Amino acid sequence: MSSGPRVFLTIAASFALAMPVFAQAPVQTTAFDGKYAGVSREVSKNPSARRANNCPQSGVPGPLTIANGVAQWGGGTSWEGTVSPSGVIVMRAPNGGRFDGQIDAQGAITGQIGGWGCTGTFVWRKQSG
Repeated sequence: MSSGPRVFLTIAASFALAMPVFAQAPVQTTAFDGKYAGVSREVSKNPSARRANNCPQSGVPGPLTIANGVAQWGGGTSWEGTVSPSGVIVMRAPNGGRFDGQIDAQGAITGQIGGWGCTGTFVWRKQSG
C-alpha cells in the first residue's frame, strides 16, 4: 500500500473516532434552577462602536429564570441560553447581544453583555429554587 491511501485511511479513522464526542448532547444541569432577582445593571456605549443601538439604561435588570439548565431573561428582548454544571451561563438575544456570566456558590449571577455597541455588567441574586 502506498503512503497516500494509508494517510487517507488514518485521517478517516481519526474523524470516525472523534465523531461520537462531537455528536454528544450538552450536559444538562438543574443545580442552578430557580428565580433570580435583579441587583444591578451598569451599561455604557462601547467606545469602539460607531453607534449603539438602544443600549439599556443602567439600573436594576428584570428577573431571570433558570429551568432545567435553560436561562431566560426578558430584558427588553428575549434572552435565552444555557447553564453549565460549573455555573457558566451564556445567553443570546435575537438582536445579536450576548451575555457571559458565572453563578457563584451564594447564588449570585455576575456577567457581561456585549454585541451591538453596548457593554455592561449585570448582577442577579437567587430568590427561590
